[in-house]
Amino acid sequence: MKRWAALVACAISWDACGATIYLCRAYGGGSFWSSSHCSQQKALIERIVSVPDGMPFDQQVQLGEQDRANAARLRTPPPPVQSAGQSTGSNGITCEALKAHIASIDTRARMPQSAQTQDLLRMEKRKAQAQSARLGC
Repeated sequence: MKRWAALVACAISWDACGATIYLCRAYGGGSFWSSSHCSQQKALIERIVSVPDGMPFDQQVQLGEQDRANAARLRTPPPPVQSAGQSTGSNGITCEALKAHIASIDTRARMPQSAQTQDLLRMEKRKAQAQSARLGC
């Protein structure tokens, strides 16, 4: 519960987010989380995540993994749903599926997210709304 309270405080105020962790990619191919810049570890930066300061490193890593999973989920569009009686575009996406997808984006956007994740959600919602308008929903 403390972790979520810290995460919410972090989302509300940047002052509460005093720490940054880095997902680093080693030149040899493996990846690891670090509290110091990846270049100091002789590695490349794959992801940067702001986390609450004062939290144990393993919990900061858990937040980083959640952020990474959320970003991956945003990059994967839901499969199109089609049922009889719904207006359908040439690519098989229905108005009802788009409406449900936009609602799920809104739900995710109300959760504490990094600024980058919020930007991805905003772009995903705009695309879905544009597709909905093209279908005449």
